[in-house]
Amino acid sequence: MRVYSLIILFFLPAFAIAQTTRFQQEVNSLDSLLRKTKSFKQQIKGDRKQLYQQKKAELLERPDTTFAWQRFLLLTELLEQVQDNHLGFYQRVNYQLFQTKEQLDSLHASDYFRDMPNVNWDLDSLKLKLAVKSASEVEGIFLYGNYYRMGVIKSGEQQYMGVVLESSSPYVKPGYIMAWLREKENNRFSAIYIHPVTKNFNFYATERYSNQQLLYSKFYQSDYTGIYTKQLNGSDYSNLPDTASPFLLNEPLPSVQYVRVSSFSNNGKLKKQSDSLFQLLTRSNPQAYTIFDLRNNTGGAASMAKLYIKWINHIRKKSRVVVLINAYTLSQGEITASKLSKLKGVVLAGQSTKGMLAYGSNYGRHILIAGGEFVFYPTDMRTPGMFKFEDIGIQPDMELSNQEDWLKQVYNYWKLPAE
Repeated sequence: MRVYSLIILFFLPAFAIAQTTRFQQEVNSLDSLLRKTKSFKQQIKGDRKQLYQQKKAELLERPDTTFAWQRFLLLTELLEQVQDNHLGFYQRVNYQLFQTKEQLDSLHASDYFRDMPNVNWDLDSLKLKLAVKSASEVEGIFLYGNYYRMGVIKSGEQQYMGVVLESSSPYVKPGYIMAWLREKENNRFSAIYIHPVTKNFNFYATERYSNQQLLYSKFYQSDYTGIYTKQLNGSDYSNLPDTASPFLLNEPLPSVQYVRVSSFSNNGKLKKQSDSLFQLLTRSNPQAYTIFDLRNNTGGAASMAKLYIKWINHIRKKSRVVVLINAYTLSQGEITASKLSKLKGVVLAGQSTKGMLAYGSNYGRHILIAGGEFVFYPTDMRTPGMFKFEDIGIQPDMELSNQEDWLKQVYNYWKLPAE
């Protein structure tokens, strides 16, 4: 009996290793983390549970590959079984390697980026094909500032791929694949983007094509602060510039009070600025008209938002209130807009919000999955009653054009002189 046990113990490790590839370990690790989220527990039941298990089984049958980008794309298929736009997933980056131009030049001169996904196509022919695409469809030629042009072409059923057509950047070469889009509906997508500098892969659970732009394609620690767009320097009054003050109170016209709140953060400098603004509001007299600007509001704490909701509930009896929202109003900003819309006399104006409000993260954890190459950012909280708005966002009562100043459009709505 002792000899038999030793034989089993001797062969078991080798058998286990042979049966579990690196990719299978990554699938099982991501699955284990995903199952702990509020969104998974709420959604993956009944038929959806069966579909999820089927997708996981399909992934476990896939062969392993040395190409990280291929494994990353496949892993996001598991994530997309859960509708949670707060979830994050990205390839780990050693930022110590990207601190100077000399380091970048050295990396690109080496074989550090040898596994970049690329195509060997006739790019001139592709340019001609994409140049005639309608502005209303996502296919076409996008600019990343003056750095490079990316052609987005349909690559499968409800799938698109972004290929670099030409480049003035020494770090991005024609033929590189920089994006994959999976279409949901109504010009909404999930996206996988390759960072223009670090070349790591990033999963965006929600993306939207509007005004000839991929609205959320912004990359931190990049040379360019803009997004992928078909037109550089085009008019876009729906958005606030990066230089805009996050908190503002003024009177742009007689009897009009304008209030901008770009964050409900409950700590640091933003909280201090918010507290200062709120003190001014409590000491000010209500005007006949109030514009409460939630454009580009990045969310935050419900306790901070509650203060402004109570203030608007108080002044709405003496003031006509318009709340401005846009595609960059997200999380607690969206929840606040939804609550304000239920108050009599309050009108939401602008464009639909991001649709990232049903779930959130209290702890902001970034967890390495098995293998240590990819990072998962889980959600750990749920906002009751908001799941129906996930992806769709909060819709305005009155849509505003991005071709004209939004404040002027509100003045016209109130029949006030713009000057």
